[in-house]
Amino acid sequence: MTKIKRNNLTPYLSPIIIDNGLLRGCAFIPGTEPAEVAVYVDGNILTKVWCDSPLADSYQPLLGEGEPADLSKGFLVPLPAQLFDGAPHELTVRLCDPAQNTAASNTNDLAQHGLESKLTFQHGDRHGQVNFVEDHFEGWVAFSHRPNPLPQLILSDQEEHFCKQVPLIPLPTEKGQPDKYLATFRIPQKDLPIPLRFFCGDIELSGSPCQPKKKLIGYLEQFDTQLIHGWAFDVHQPANPVELTLKIDGQIVLHFRPNIRRPDIANYLKLPEEKLGIVGFQLAPPEILFDGNEHRISVEFAGQNHPLRGSGQLIKIPRHYLTFDEIASQPEKVRQAKKLARPNQPTVSVIILNRNGEKLLAALFESWLIKNSLTNVEFIVVDHASEDGSLRLLNRWQSQLPLHVIPLPFNDSFSASCNRAAEEARGKFLLFLNNDIIWLQDVLPALVDALETDQAIGLLGLKLIKSTSSEQSFNHTIVQHLGVRFKLYNAAYWPYEATADDINEAEYSAQSVPVVTGAVMFCRKEDFFNAGKFDPSYFYGFEDVEFCLRLSHKLGKKIICRNDLLALHHHGHTRLSGRATDIFDRLISNADVLQTHAGLWLKQRYWTSLFTGDQHLTVDKLTIGFIIDESRANGVTTRLRTDAIKLAKQVRQRYPAARTVFLPPSRGWYNVRNIHILIVGHPEYDIGKMMYRPEDLLTFAWVRNEAALWQRMPWWPHFDGYLAASPAIINALASTLSSPIVQTTATCPLGPLCTPQSPPLRIALLTPHKISAQHQARLKTLQQSLQAAGAVVWHERLDTPEESARLADVRIAHCFNKSTLKIAPQSYPHTLNILWAPDLKQAPGGSPLTGWQMTSQMPQAAWLRNEIEKTLGNTFCSS
Repeated sequence: MTKIKRNNLTPYLSPIIIDNGLLRGCAFIPGTEPAEVAVYVDGNILTKVWCDSPLADSYQPLLGEGEPADLSKGFLVPLPAQLFDGAPHELTVRLCDPAQNTAASNTNDLAQHGLESKLTFQHGDRHGQVNFVEDHFEGWVAFSHRPNPLPQLILSDQEEHFCKQVPLIPLPTEKGQPDKYLATFRIPQKDLPIPLRFFCGDIELSGSPCQPKKKLIGYLEQFDTQLIHGWAFDVHQPANPVELTLKIDGQIVLHFRPNIRRPDIANYLKLPEEKLGIVGFQLAPPEILFDGNEHRISVEFAGQNHPLRGSGQLIKIPRHYLTFDEIASQPEKVRQAKKLARPNQPTVSVIILNRNGEKLLAALFESWLIKNSLTNVEFIVVDHASEDGSLRLLNRWQSQLPLHVIPLPFNDSFSASCNRAAEEARGKFLLFLNNDIIWLQDVLPALVDALETDQAIGLLGLKLIKSTSSEQSFNHTIVQHLGVRFKLYNAAYWPYEATADDINEAEYSAQSVPVVTGAVMFCRKEDFFNAGKFDPSYFYGFEDVEFCLRLSHKLGKKIICRNDLLALHHHGHTRLSGRATDIFDRLISNADVLQTHAGLWLKQRYWTSLFTGDQHLTVDKLTIGFIIDESRANGVTTRLRTDAIKLAKQVRQRYPAARTVFLPPSRGWYNVRNIHILIVGHPEYDIGKMMYRPEDLLTFAWVRNEAALWQRMPWWPHFDGYLAASPAIINALASTLSSPIVQTTATCPLGPLCTPQSPPLRIALLTPHKISAQHQARLKTLQQSLQAAGAVVWHERLDTPEESARLADVRIAHCFNKSTLKIAPQSYPHTLNILWAPDLKQAPGGSPLTGWQMTSQMPQAAWLRNEIEKTLGNTFCSS
C-alpha cells in the first residue's frame, strides 16, 4: 500500500485498511467539515459515511509523519456478511464532491488528488458455489493455494446439525493460474434433509442453504356436501407439507395444510407411504356454503397464485331450514309467550351494552340457549338509543330469558352504563359481555367454580377467536385474545391482545395476565365495587385495561385468562357501531387518560417484569446485545470476542431470564432492533448511527483498554452507563465524565443501573435549538449533578415528536426568564414533567402549566425520585 502525499490545500483520501471486519480510512476536503466518502463493493454502492471519527492509534502509522490536525477525522464502515463468503471482492472508497453531493467521478481529479482508494478483500483462502441439479447437489470450491490435505465438505441441516462429511474431487490446475486450485463435488440428494447447508472449513458456500425449486402439484376432487377433499404436495420435497388456501367466490376463507395420508397417491408414484408424507386433505364445508346460493370453490398453493387442478367448481347446496321471515309470513297466529320473571338471587348477573345490535343480540341469545347450562342467571341489557329493531327483539326474548332492559335516550359510555347495570345487579357474580360474542362452549359453570374455590383470583377472561366479514375462518380458529399484555410504542407502554403468534403464550390452558378484555369479563360483584368500578373518564377504550390493573393492584388478586375455554368474538362491532363522528375525538383522549393514570407505573413495572422474567406485563425476553468484531480469516477469535463471551456468561448468571446476543459488523453492526441493553466494547462504534433503536434501549460503554482512544470519540459522553475492566481504567477516565464509571464484577457485571426491582432514573432535558452560552452552562451543571447521582440523562429538542423521543421517566424544561413564563413543549401524560424556572419572581396562573410541576430550585435526583414515588402512590385512583 503506497502512502499518498498530501497537504492542507488539496483534497485527500487515505489508503484503506480492513481489520476484524471493519473498513477504515480518513479523508479531507479544504473548507468542508467533515468530508463524506462513498463505499462501493464490486462496483455497487454500499453506503456513504461522514469522516468525523478520530482514527485509532493503530492506523496512524499508515498516514506517515506529521499528520495535519484536519486529517485526524476518519471513517469506519462495518463490512456486510456477503463479503465473508471467501471470494475476492473489490472495495472502492471515493471522496464525495460537496458541491454536487455525489461521489466525485472526474477522472482527472481522481488522478491528481488520489480521491479514490481501492482494495481487494478476501476472507480466508477458499470460496465456492453449490446448486441443485437433477436430484443432486453439485458445485465447486476454489483455493488460493494448494491445500494439503484437501479438506472435506461439511453438510448440515438448516439448524447446523451435522449430517455428513463428503470428500472433494481435485481438478488439474489451469494453465497460467498456478495460484488457483479447484475441487468439485456431486452428491445425491437421497436421504439428505432439505434445505442443506454446505461448509468448507469456516466458509459457507454461495448458494447454501441449497434446495431444489418447488414443483407443486395437486388436485381438488369432486365436491360433496360432506367434505372438501383432494391432495397436494411438492414433488421435490414430498415429505414436507405444503401451505394451502381455500377460496370461496374468490375470497380466502381458510389457510390450511394437508391433514390425511393418501396411500393411493403413494402407490401411484411408487413411493413408500412415509416418503410421501401427509398430502391429502379433508375439510368440513364452511357454513357459508349452506345458505342456498351458488358458490365457486377453489384450493390454491398459498402465496403462489397456483390453483389445484379441479378448482373453480360451482356448487349449490339447498338450505335445510326455513327462516323466521318465511315462517312468520304464514297466516298462522302465534300466542304471546309469557315474560320470564327476573330472579331475586341469581348466581350471575350478565351485563350487556347494546346499540343497533339487533342481529348480534339474536345470535348471542341463541348460542346462550344452546350452550349454557347454568340457569340461575339474570340479563341486564343497557340499550344506547338503538335505531334498529333491538328493543323489539329484546321484548320477544323476554319470554325465553330473564331480561331486564334499561333503555337510554342517548349513547352513553361503556364505563357509565356498566356501572349503572352493576348497581342494579342482583347476582353474586358479574359477567360483562359484549353483544358481539357467540357462546361456543358451556363456560359459565367453570368460571363460577374458579371464583368459588380460589379467593386469590379476582377476575377471569376467556380465549376469544375472531371472525370478520373480510376473512371468515370456520375450520381454522384464528385467536384474537389470550389475555392482554404491554409493549413499547411511542416512548410508553401500551396494551395489546396476546395471540397464539407468540410461542410464550399458553393457547390451551389458563394463564396469569395483567389484563383481560372487557368483551368477556367475569368477577365477584363485591370485588368490582371494592376496586372502584369502571372509571367514567374513559369513553369506549382502555377502561377494561385500567380496571384490571386497578383491581389487581388494590385488592392484590390475580387476573386469569381461561384459555382452556373458548368464545367467538365479532371484534370491534360493539365499540364502533352507530357512533357520531365527534365521539372519535373522545376515543383519542382515552390514551392520554390511561397514560395519566398508569403510564409511569407501567414504566416501572415493565422493567421489573422484563428483568425478572415473570412473563406478566410482557413475555418478551430481556435481550442484552454485545458489540463485537469479526473473527480472523484463520478462525482465530479476537480479544474483544473472548472478553465479550466471558462478560456474557457473567450476565447470564446474574440475569438468568435474559437472552444474550452478539452483533459483529457482518450481521448489521448498527441494527439494534429488539435490544434492551447494548454493551459497546469497541471504541470506534458510533452510537449515533444505530438503526431501529428501541425507545427504552440503554447503551453502556465497556472500556477494556485504549482509554485514550475512548475519550477522543465524539460519542464518549453520550452513553447511558459506563463499565470498566479495571480500577486503572476508571482512574484514567473518571475526570472526563460526570457519570460514574463502574468496574464489572462477576456478581454485578452491569453495575447499579440494571437492578431488576428498580429501573434507573431516566431524564430528558428539553432544549431549544438556540440557547445562550450562559443558559447552556446552567443546563450542563444540572446534567452533571443528575449524572453524578446515577441518573441517565440526555438532551432532547423541544420539537421532538413523541414517536421519536426516548422513553423517559422525567422531562425537565427550563425557563430562565425573570418576569414572564415561556414554555413551549406539551406535557407527556406518562412522565413526570418538571419546569425549572429559577429566576421567575412569581408563579403564573392559568393554563400554561397544565401537566407541569414548577420549581425554582435546581432539580436533584433524590427529589425527582421522591416525586415519582408520590405519583406512583396516586396510581389507580379511579376518577
